[in-house]
Amino acid sequence: MKKILTAGVALLSVATLAACSGKTASNSSSKDAKASSSKVEKSSTSTSKSKSSSKSSKTSVDIPEIVLLTDEEIDNAKTIGDFKNLYGKLVDSYKKYAQDIGQQIPEAQRSAYTQQVEPAIKAMDDSKAQFNTMLSSAGSDDTVVPEQGRTPFLQQIRTARDSMTNILKGVYQSLGKATSSSAE
Repeated sequence: MKKILTAGVALLSVATLAACSGKTASNSSSKDAKASSSKVEKSSTSTSKSKSSSKSSKTSVDIPEIVLLTDEEIDNAKTIGDFKNLYGKLVDSYKKYAQDIGQQIPEAQRSAYTQQVEPAIKAMDDSKAQFNTMLSSAGSDDTVVPEQGRTPFLQQIRTARDSMTNILKGVYQSLGKATSSSAE
C-alpha cells in the first residue's frame, strides 16, 4: 500500500512539473511568436503509436513501452498549432498511462490512488487550456515560432517528457513489485 501511495505522489509531482514547465515555455514562446509575422502552412506532426507491452516473469503487472512523445514529433514542431498539439499530446498521453496504472492497482487501494492523482490530472488539463489560450493570443495556429523561442520550449518539452517517462516506468515497476509481494 505504501508503494502505491508513493506512486500516486510521484505522479502528482510530475504533473505539477509539467504544468510549470508548460507555463514557463509558453511565456517565452508567445513573446517570440508575436514578434514573428510570417506564416507558413501548418506542418503535421507524425504520430507513432507503438504499444507493445511485456510481462515481467516476476510480476502480474503489464509494463508497457512508454511513449509520451517521439523525438521526431518534438523536432517537427514549428508553429503555434504544433506547440499546442505537442503539449496537448504530452498531457493526454501521460493521463492515459496514469489511468492504466490506476486500473492495475488492487481494488482495495484504487480509491487512495485516485484521490491523489485526480488533482494532478485536473492541474494538467488546466495548464493545457491556459497554454492554448496564451499561444492563441500570440497568433493563429499557422504562425511560425522563431527559432530563438522554439529551441528553449522544445528542450523543456523534451526534459518534461523524459522525466515523466522515467517516473511512469518507476511507478509501473513499483506496482509490479507491490503486486508480486502481496501475492506471496
